[in-house]
Amino acid sequence: MSAVLPVFSAREIRELDKKSEALGVPSLLLMESAGRGAAEEIRKWLLDLRGRKFLGVCGKGGNGGDALCCLRYLGLWGAEVKALVLGEPTGPAAIQLQAFSASFPGNVEIVRSESELSKLEERLSWAEIVVDGILGVGVEGPAQGLPRRAIEILAGFSGPIVAMDLPSGLSADSGKVPGPAVRAQLTLAMGGLKPCHLLPPAAELCGEVRLVEVAYPSQVCREISPSVVVLDEEYCASILPPRPRFGHKGTFGRVLVVAGAVGMAGAAALCAEAAYRAGAGLVHVLTPEPIFPVVASLVPEALVHPGPASPEGTFAPEAAEEALRLGQGMDVIVVGPGLGRSPGPAEVVRALLTEKVAKLVLDADALFALSQDKKLLRKKHGELVLTPHPGEFSRLVDVPAEEIVADKIGWARKSAREWQAVVVLKGHPRPSAFPTAASSSTPQGTRRWPTGVPATFLRE
Repeated sequence: MSAVLPVFSAREIRELDKKSEALGVPSLLLMESAGRGAAEEIRKWLLDLRGRKFLGVCGKGGNGGDALCCLRYLGLWGAEVKALVLGEPTGPAAIQLQAFSASFPGNVEIVRSESELSKLEERLSWAEIVVDGILGVGVEGPAQGLPRRAIEILAGFSGPIVAMDLPSGLSADSGKVPGPAVRAQLTLAMGGLKPCHLLPPAAELCGEVRLVEVAYPSQVCREISPSVVVLDEEYCASILPPRPRFGHKGTFGRVLVVAGAVGMAGAAALCAEAAYRAGAGLVHVLTPEPIFPVVASLVPEALVHPGPASPEGTFAPEAAEEALRLGQGMDVIVVGPGLGRSPGPAEVVRALLTEKVAKLVLDADALFALSQDKKLLRKKHGELVLTPHPGEFSRLVDVPAEEIVADKIGWARKSAREWQAVVVLKGHPRPSAFPTAASSSTPQGTRRWPTGVPATFLRE
């Protein structure tokens, strides 16, 4: 079954809660919905709850309340459950504590200071599985005080840990790990995924991630739609337009690949082959004259054209005119794979960006040329797609690649708006951000995803 999974920021989750309450849905009801849903997912995960020993380590806020509710249902369904609460809960969490205590008298302890955390170590020796409900999406920065010390103690627990919404210690909105954090085997995402479930290194601590539906009113869900969604392969395939039964190569679009240099003929060939495999009807390849015979033999179905070459085997500057000539009548032009980094390829990139010819996809060495003259983005004509990996993106924005990897979704969205282009930030996951619309992400890495594929889909 194909799927579109919502990805919410911490701010969007707070808005969902706030607007639900404004419509008369109390936060206690939302907490009950989340807690029971979490317990149901754990029951599916373990298959049999009877006799399993669960220890809930709960904060005093909403995340702790979710955990207490979850534990109550696990206990009602046959598990042995105990809870340890860090501080005095307030609001709906306090009511959940009362309900748990009434259902399982004597099975809950409240820890008010770090000196009392020996109780946690004692309970861990009894527990088979820990439910982590210490901190939730409302916390930014490293954990402090009692929660921090509890997280550090949980690092010594050898059994599985189930995290409510996100492992305690993570920041919901990025892949950063600001301080000590819980390593979970199962994370139950409440109401929707969060960026930390997708982005490394935080995602490494989440283990398996399962979505738990929360009973938000449908009206609220319509008003606060997620700005990011995760698309699976089946869904991506389902939204492509059907191919007409009596279509021919002229029906399915024309793609021009401008790629290759001496020693990198394979890059041009792979890109052309990928465009055909993705469904392009007619693929032209412009490649430097010295490697023209190699590329033509590797992709015999393509129309391969030799371009003026420099002594080192890259495009000469005069190749820009040939690229513009061939680009007339094309639906999409792909520039960059194996192009090289000399002045000739840079001139080809400049010409295609500044002259309105066709939809344009820039990859690899074309992105390097762009990083050397960023003003070209302000001079672009027509639709543009950029497909950098974090290292290439780093050169475009002058930010270390490590920072980009930890917030790929945010960087892709910001740059798409700023550059008025589609940005596909390669890697795992692979966010695709649009200038004026929500962003999407595919959970898998790139595997073999040559640039001819997005070129063909752009035409579609």
